[in-house]
Amino acid sequence: MLLKYSRQILKGYDDKEGIITAYASVYNNEDSDEDIIMPGSYRKTVKEQAKKIRVFKDHDRYTMLGVPVEINAEDEYGLLTTTKFNLDKEISRDMFSDIMLMAGNGMEADLSVGIIPVKRDEYDKRKITENKLKEYSFLSSWGANDKATVLAIKNAKESERIISIICKAYDLPHSDTRLKQLEELLNSLEAAPDGHSEPIEEPTKETAQATIIQKLLQHYG
Repeated sequence: MLLKYSRQILKGYDDKEGIITAYASVYNNEDSDEDIIMPGSYRKTVKEQAKKIRVFKDHDRYTMLGVPVEINAEDEYGLLTTTKFNLDKEISRDMFSDIMLMAGNGMEADLSVGIIPVKRDEYDKRKITENKLKEYSFLSSWGANDKATVLAIKNAKESERIISIICKAYDLPHSDTRLKQLEELLNSLEAAPDGHSEPIEEPTKETAQATIIQKLLQHYG
């Protein structure tokens, strides 16, 4: 099975119902494997296997985020998916909130499809004309790579924007686990050259926003 990544193009979401509409795959784009997924390549698999297609986190078949309520294989731009997240699950709720946070701040997230190429163009083998779609995944953003996240923030020039983004995270229905990850991120930002950092008390909903502003202002002061 091949994993094909694409920069998520969010079409819309319903935060009350936990629904996200986004392209899971984009057509006519040569990827790192030099493959080009062609329009119409998902038509057969969606028609015949729609009820078997799953939605995972990071292609982990043991971590299902929700279910596809609609998969449009006729869209000219790419494979347009509408997914209902299971907001009763902490991991699904956090992923949904992360996507809303990024979308609201002009940031991009990634989707990826797990496919088996069935047919290729006779004259250009790069072009996949028929796929078998097994699943599509929403990929980790926040906390998947703490070092990369910290580096990105340390290299950022607009501290006010960073403060705004972090604070907005606390206005979203993140779990206590995700709030802890945010606090650990702040610890990483404050890390001394010897790798140690000052301990920070367990955050609460009431104090988190003030704590984040204080810590980031200290860092960028």
